[in-house]
Amino acid sequence: MRDQRRVVLVTASAVGLALLVLMIGLGYDQLWVPSRPVAKVGAVTLSRRDYWQERRSAYAHQIVQNFQLLALFGGSSGNEQFTQQFSNQSPTLNAQVKTIRTSAVDDGVVNQWETLQIQQQGAAQLGVSVSLDEINQAIANDLSLIFIPAPAAPITATATISGTATAPVADATAALSATPTLMPTSAPSTPTPGGPSPTPAPTETLEPTETPMPTPAPAEAVTQVGQIVDEIFRRYELELAAASQEAALTKEDFRAALVSQYQEQLLNTRVEEKLVPDAGFVESSEPAKVKARQILIAVTPPADASQDQIDALFSNAKIKADQLRVDLHGGAEFVGMAMAASDDPGSAAAGGDLGYFDKTGHADNGATYPPELVATAFALAPNTVSDPIRTQFGWHIIEVIDRDIPARDTQLRDARTKALDTWIAEQRAAISSERFPAQTPTPTGGTETPTVVPTYLPGPPTEMPTPTQAQVPTEAATAVSAAPQTPTAAGTVISATQVPTAASITSPTATSTP
Repeated sequence: MRDQRRVVLVTASAVGLALLVLMIGLGYDQLWVPSRPVAKVGAVTLSRRDYWQERRSAYAHQIVQNFQLLALFGGSSGNEQFTQQFSNQSPTLNAQVKTIRTSAVDDGVVNQWETLQIQQQGAAQLGVSVSLDEINQAIANDLSLIFIPAPAAPITATATISGTATAPVADATAALSATPTLMPTSAPSTPTPGGPSPTPAPTETLEPTETPMPTPAPAEAVTQVGQIVDEIFRRYELELAAASQEAALTKEDFRAALVSQYQEQLLNTRVEEKLVPDAGFVESSEPAKVKARQILIAVTPPADASQDQIDALFSNAKIKADQLRVDLHGGAEFVGMAMAASDDPGSAAAGGDLGYFDKTGHADNGATYPPELVATAFALAPNTVSDPIRTQFGWHIIEVIDRDIPARDTQLRDARTKALDTWIAEQRAAISSERFPAQTPTPTGGTETPTVVPTYLPGPPTEMPTPTQAQVPTEAATAVSAAPQTPTAAGTVISATQVPTAASITSPTATSTP
């Protein structure tokens, strides 16, 4: 009997110990780990459980973005590149969702959470907030046309011809037609004697204009958001079914992703309006870009020339430049003179046209112009010819053709964007933030050579790209553009023009992509 009690006691102890170990393991995995902090902004802490949800929202956001891109650029629009790039991506992302708990913390997701917290806390200090009703209305306005199926067209009742009456078909047709069909007509024209009759010009077809969607009432917006989420989830499940996968995300994950995205967008808009009110904004008359022509009198000193020799070459070239300036003042046509006298073959072939360029010298055609030329161009009034301008290439005479002054709405938008960026940087500095574990700061010392920002460098004049011969870069051209470029008198081509690809499109919030 005593041995039996001992066996029972030992067995019970072993079972109890096993249960205790199991409970400790479950507590660690289900309570301790999810409660551990990942980051903190102000008084708000991002626990690991919260991080997992943020990660799920990031995957859901990427899936929604793929569906949007397919609706806008792929599918029925016939863009096979976008269709191949973004279709059937849900299974890949769905598989990654299942590894969230075992994967390393994604800094991009944490950065996005920190930015949103900084915006929310800073906006609260400005007295700016966004309601859930406003968020739902914004979602419905933006996404209803993409994700809410159009209602089926109503069935129009048609008359039924019965019996054996032998009424003429034409009469029956006329009776059933509600609206007569208008046949196209052409105005009578007088035939040319001895020649064929002229063909009437076709009437231009007017394209329909898009009618802005009215903002739905809050209750209607809630209904539409539910329909949008249902349709997103339906497309998500269809792609998963083709890959024989079960959904790892829920409808609430997609709803949370949309709410987070539009909350940030609306907060940004409200803060921008607070920082730069429309009523107090003063429109600038300064151009953002100018368009100009040039005549170059090139100076190419030998590599071993002394400074005195270089100055002498520039002095001799200045005589010719001054004479050209006199001729232009006397009424000579700038375009013709540029084609005949300019030493820069690229711009000379186009009558000296340099295209539009901004205050940094970067032109729409991909070139970069000397700072002396740029400063003079922005100081000139339209249709004004400059005095000769000395650069490392020689003497330039320029004529400003146009000054591109942005519209007031564009200026206001740019000013608000700049003010918002400054405000976010100030809030980031003012509001405390932490990471757990603390991030190791990137070392700033050492012998590593810092990256040098490309600057304008001297070089011989060579042909610049003309506006009428734009070309799509090939792989070889892209490889060449990756090498250091020598600037020219017409301008330094920093890189080949890039053709937008599906890979170049990013999500609305840069750090929300998982």
